[in-house]
Amino acid sequence: MGLKEKYARKKLKKLVAAIHRQPVLPDVNTARVIGVIWQPSQKEAFNWLRNYFVRDQIIFRGFCVFEDVTSPHPDPNSLTVKETSWWGLPKYEKVSEFVEMNFDILFNIALSPNLAVDYITGLSRAKFKVGSSPDNKNYFDLNINIGENRDAMFLVKQQIFYLAQLNKK
Repeated sequence: MGLKEKYARKKLKKLVAAIHRQPVLPDVNTARVIGVIWQPSQKEAFNWLRNYFVRDQIIFRGFCVFEDVTSPHPDPNSLTVKETSWWGLPKYEKVSEFVEMNFDILFNIALSPNLAVDYITGLSRAKFKVGSSPDNKNYFDLNINIGENRDAMFLVKQQIFYLAQLNKK
């Protein structure tokens, strides 16, 4: 981790600390507003999750984070490298609408954690955040350990499974 990234992570930590939120354990079956942070390689898992939550009155929003210098079709629900600052942090106006939504559950299915993904996850106003990170210092309320199985579809199914198990208790 270079000096630039260390500074950016320190800045992100201060921004997240300024947000006061109390996690609320959601019921997967009654959640009404779902958010998903994903990367292009997880498209199949993203679509599976969207199909899982296809019900009446569900608001489902995805936000795709591109790591490579690509020129995808311009989309307000995606972030490219060109839309980040010199520090590597997303420009707030690009992510503000997604970050400020009050999701019942925010699923982070990005398998390659990076500064932009952490920024969006950390600043999200979601009531409950679930994802997978080998780092103990992350921005999830529920961190799923998937070990060596680095597969987005496996992660998505584990997230649903554990949320359902927590609601049984």
